[in-house]
Amino acid sequence: MIKKLPLSKLCDIRFGFYSQPDTGGTVAYLQARQFSDDGWQIAAADEYIHLDEKVEAHILKDDDVLFVGKGNRLFAWCYRQIGQPVVASSIFFVLRPDTKMVYPQYLVAILNTPLSKAAFSQIGGGTNIFSIRKSELGAFEVPLPSMKQQKSIAALAQLYQQEIELAEQLITQKRKLYTAIISKLTK
Repeated sequence: MIKKLPLSKLCDIRFGFYSQPDTGGTVAYLQARQFSDDGWQIAAADEYIHLDEKVEAHILKDDDVLFVGKGNRLFAWCYRQIGQPVVASSIFFVLRPDTKMVYPQYLVAILNTPLSKAAFSQIGGGTNIFSIRKSELGAFEVPLPSMKQQKSIAALAQLYQQEIELAEQLITQKRKLYTAIISKLTK
């Protein structure tokens, strides 16, 4: 039997940083609109904020997991350091996993499953905007197979996502081809 632990035992959970973007800023400011519904980054950060002591405490580290806790899209994404400092906006929870216990990409795979999203949809609330409380997120139980199994599951999730992306690209190309053929036949 695979043991389960609450997320709060596996990660440091904190809120993203709220700031007004500034054209003269040097720290990239991640927003949810830069991600697909499946949690893949589809656009680079296009807004920046100034670096100061408050911002410095919120700079993302390699393997931080971002989880959207507000709005109509729920997804998790694992940050990979890209050189310039990056801060997540306040729409995200920033999860800093204890990598001795949980593999970050495995955590992302688990948080992105339909079963997990359904569980979050049931516990979340909000009158106008859906939101999950930090305590509710922290109480969410994560199954913990061996680290080897976690890495295998993470690799499977990555391959699955790549396959989905390729299928979407193929559909887009087929639509373009179909449109071009119809257009040529009707001239």
